[in-house]
Amino acid sequence: MTQTWKISSYSRITNQKIISDGKVLWERNPDESVSDFLKTIYRNSEANYPKFFKMDLLCKAAFLAVEFISKKVQIRETNTALVFSNRGASWASDQKHAETIYNQESGASPAVFVYTLPNIALGEISIRHQLFSENLFLIFEKFSSENLVNYTEQILSENKADKVLAGWVEADENNLDVLIYLVENEGTTNHTIESIKNLYH
Repeated sequence: MTQTWKISSYSRITNQKIISDGKVLWERNPDESVSDFLKTIYRNSEANYPKFFKMDLLCKAAFLAVEFISKKVQIRETNTALVFSNRGASWASDQKHAETIYNQESGASPAVFVYTLPNIALGEISIRHQLFSENLFLIFEKFSSENLVNYTEQILSENKADKVLAGWVEADENNLDVLIYLVENEGTTNHTIESIKNLYH
């Protein structure tokens, strides 16, 4: 009998708001920058994780999406894999790093350089929640629920993890487009291509 995997929790962050399991938690003030909006979410999350302020926008967005899931479902020190994706990789930090290289006065910034790989977001989340499982950051031309389902269920069916945090994370100064969801044995929604499309749209 084929295993039916479930989505037990999810977070969705857009330019307008953050949604956790169908509930709007906060809406963005029209005068608020993307960076300030993420800081507002962080303050309301009660995460108490000072390293957050050193992260780039991609890491901050992914960190916050997972933070709200972790308040509802136990993921700390569990065998939870990470399968994230986006289109731009770490483009926003890459561009910022390039600008510091060509700035003759300040030179390259190691603090920015750290975030010139998208999988650093996976590392930040793994450190936060003490995860030592499989992790993968995929680059797609556009959001692909089909690929996310395939990679996620392959990891679970091969018993490489008990749970998987999967989704899409795009974040820069002008755009927030994040969907992270947790797949495991229990939950109210079947883990299907259509159900993920519905969460995203």
